[in-house]
Amino acid sequence: MRITKKVKVFSLVALLFVLVNGYLLLKDNDIIMKNYYINNVQFAVADYHEKILETDAVVAAKQEHFIAAPVQSISEVLVTQGQSVSLLTELAIYKPEEAERELTRLETDRDAYENELSELERIVSDLQYENSNSSPSTATDSTTLGDIENWNINLTLELGIEQNTPTAEGIAIIERSIAETERQITIVDSMISQLSNNNSLTTPVEGIVKEIVLEGDSIIFQIQSLEKKFVAYVEHEDWKEIEIGQKASVILNEGKEDELIIDGDVLEKQQIPARDSIAFNEMKKNDKVKPDDTVYEVSIEPADLLTETPIGILADATITTFEANESFQVNEGWLVKYEQDNSRNLIYTVGEDGKTRLEPVDLLFQHKAEIEQEEFMYGEPIEENIEEEGLEEAVVTEPRIQTVELEDSKKEDAAKDGDLEDTAVFTAPIAPQQIFIDGDEKNLFAPTFRPYPLRTFEWTYVDATWKDALWYLIK
Repeated sequence: MRITKKVKVFSLVALLFVLVNGYLLLKDNDIIMKNYYINNVQFAVADYHEKILETDAVVAAKQEHFIAAPVQSISEVLVTQGQSVSLLTELAIYKPEEAERELTRLETDRDAYENELSELERIVSDLQYENSNSSPSTATDSTTLGDIENWNINLTLELGIEQNTPTAEGIAIIERSIAETERQITIVDSMISQLSNNNSLTTPVEGIVKEIVLEGDSIIFQIQSLEKKFVAYVEHEDWKEIEIGQKASVILNEGKEDELIIDGDVLEKQQIPARDSIAFNEMKKNDKVKPDDTVYEVSIEPADLLTETPIGILADATITTFEANESFQVNEGWLVKYEQDNSRNLIYTVGEDGKTRLEPVDLLFQHKAEIEQEEFMYGEPIEENIEEEGLEEAVVTEPRIQTVELEDSKKEDAAKDGDLEDTAVFTAPIAPQQIFIDGDEKNLFAPTFRPYPLRTFEWTYVDATWKDALWYLIK
């Protein structure tokens, strides 16, 4: 049979038509609507997520008190370095002729502390007033200290507060300074009382005499409190995310029989780079801090007193730098942006109609974490739950797609070894029962499909014996 020229031409045209349509149908993205086979999926179930900073820490004294007196006024020193002292223990005896002069100096110091206290209280009052009258622009704080014009002491120099510090954090720092000033007034009052009664210099706190130093014309008693804190040293990028009051947790003696987990919160964060101290030197000695690194000290106040824990013991600390309720977490590569608008984050979803969509999201933070797949399954509530929770109606809804849960020992081992993903946590007005899908480019409103279930078969869902199932397969 001879193939004519017309048949050849027709065949070539038909083949070309098939090839072009096949290319348009099978290429990654085109203008022709088609079904997408979805592989990487995750249920849009809102949950609580937190960003955790893990760091090394060391036990340190919570406070160090410096009690000074003119050396020429002292006739006798009564304590030695390393000695434990209780409240109002006598440190030294004044010469009788110098006691009155020292008493006058202490009263002058007290007046100065009173003036400082009044000024700090006024500043806090002004900041609270300004903050209450501002329009919030974030969930936590709306203004910064740079917006407040009516203060008359240099907060940056005196308290280490930069003018772009959030107002809430600035108020917390100043309130801590108020507490410290009030403590100093109490100390001076105690010293005035003891000096008036028996010409002695006493300690207003319980602790240990760390050092007795002659500096210029003064003798200085440095006393460490018995109360402890944990000190960590962090780089600037981590320091920026830490705020006073954030939740923290510390593990002492991890992996040992006497392991101790202690809750706490961030007590303070220093604005100047860390320098020599007992805590800092212990961290350097144990290679937890490199000598040339610029790091900043962050203090954690434990819930326990730690009276039996010596200073200098190393620990592992975690600080919760961000908390997000009703938020979602996906692999960070699932978030996408329009080429013409590089500022808005979006995510592909599959709605109840099974079609793809792009939904805007508000990115909260990115970190390394393990993605925990959750699924929405609504069943008929039990009768006692209806009574307890006041539920009137129950909607039975089967999940349209389920999670792969294979028993893979390699995956389990990887999870145990801390194989974490780069994830993004965000909030979004996501409708119930939507599904997140990966960030590969897709046509919008295209239908999706999945030809087989994503959950392995489980006999627990079947109300039948193995004999019933075998008979069903045979017949």
